[in-house]
Formats: sequence, C-alpha cells, structure tokens
Amino acid sequence: MDEITIALMSGPQDGAMLSFETLLDDGGPVEITIGRREGCDICLSYDSQVSREHARLIFDGNCFWLEDMDSTNGTFLDEDKITGRVEIEPGELFRVGRTWLRVEPMVSFASSDDDDLPF
Repeated sequence: MDEITIALMSGPQDGAMLSFETLLDDGGPVEITIGRREGCDICLSYDSQVSREHARLIFDGNCFWLEDMDSTNGTFLDEDKITGRVEIEPGELFRVGRTWLRVEPMVSFASSDDDDLPF
C-alpha cells in the first residue's frame, strides 16, 4: 500500500508528518483539504492567514496537483502565487497562509517474505 505524507515545515506543528492513504473506495482521486476549518484534512487553525477552506492537494494516481480554493491570501508554490490547479512534485515546498508544507516522496509498504534482510 502507498501513503501520501505531508510534512509541516513551519509554525507550531513544525516537523509533523501527516499520512493519508492513496486508495479510495470509489477509485477516484485522493483530495486532501487544507484550511482553518476543523473538518479539513489538514487543519491549520492557528494560522490566521489561512482561509476556512484554503487549498487542496489532489493525487490522481500518477501526479500531485495543488489547487487554491479562492482563498483570501493565496496559495504559493515556492515563492510563486498559484491560480487554479498546478502540478506539484514531491519535495517542493508550498505555502498556505504563513505555513509551509511539503509533499514527501511516496513510500510503498509491500509485504514481503524475503529473508535476505541485512540484519
């Protein structure tokens, strides 16, 4: 199974790693909502510059997409303000409000019966 991991790179949760499954029951893309509202997948309630529903990160099975949800203060990929939906590569920094985040490279967790482990 694969996981999507988002690292918080600033603010009071600096260093936190949030993981999300890549498989949905309906087979559709994974959408991770980011905002101040408690129901968001990534809730940044401490950041007054974040809108209630600020942005979303979408994984379509091949690519990641970052989308601003008409937020007041914008969503930034590195230092560039985005409009609409843009592709984002694992390892790239993005910012909502004053909070920097990063999509970590995908990690596969496959069960294996291999006995050739080095330890």
